[in-house]
Amino acid sequence: MSTETKIVGAICLAFFVIIALLFWKGPSLSQSNEPKNPTFLVRENSHMTGKIGAKVAMVEFGDFECPACATVNPTLVKIINEYRSNQDFTFVFRNFPLPQHKNAIPAAEAAEAAGSQNKYFEMEELLYQNQSAWSKDGDPIPEFLRYAMELKLDLVQFERDVREHKFVPFIQSELLDGQTLQIDHTPTVFINGIEQKDLSYDGIKKKIDDLLALRR
Repeated sequence: MSTETKIVGAICLAFFVIIALLFWKGPSLSQSNEPKNPTFLVRENSHMTGKIGAKVAMVEFGDFECPACATVNPTLVKIINEYRSNQDFTFVFRNFPLPQHKNAIPAAEAAEAAGSQNKYFEMEELLYQNQSAWSKDGDPIPEFLRYAMELKLDLVQFERDVREHKFVPFIQSELLDGQTLQIDHTPTVFINGIEQKDLSYDGIKKKIDDLLALRR
């Protein structure tokens, strides 16, 4: 990696951390039941399983290094697999790396690099499943390369994209959307703009089924 690339990467990451620290605050004491502004929930270039404008949209703002996100992920995957073929449902993942998680940004970069090769959600699953293997690593990229190899990605392109911090601006834009929505913890899950406090399988499924049953 060239000196110029290192400098650019350091500037990008420093800017990212500064923004995160400026906007970070403790858990909120109040919770509004009003739907959030859809403009900031889902973007045209967001990672989603269905289509934008679906009747039911489940949006997660998550952090790949967050233990709570890893705990909830199997439930969300079960829900996604159950409704994936339903054209009225979509799941959207938005990056919201927390400033206290030093490898959250590199993990998000790894997911984005895999996404550029059409393997975003596959990489997301591997990152959560193996969170303990890379979350405290001084350099998690070799571990990410193993996942890329498992997914049969172009390893040269993958490593170049991660080490050159190609996707940091996109991750920053996702973080800013979350901050605009006043998100202060991960995972934060919305269904049709309403934050869900019950993240159990039964709770989420009932909410989705009720919304799918409604007439437009």
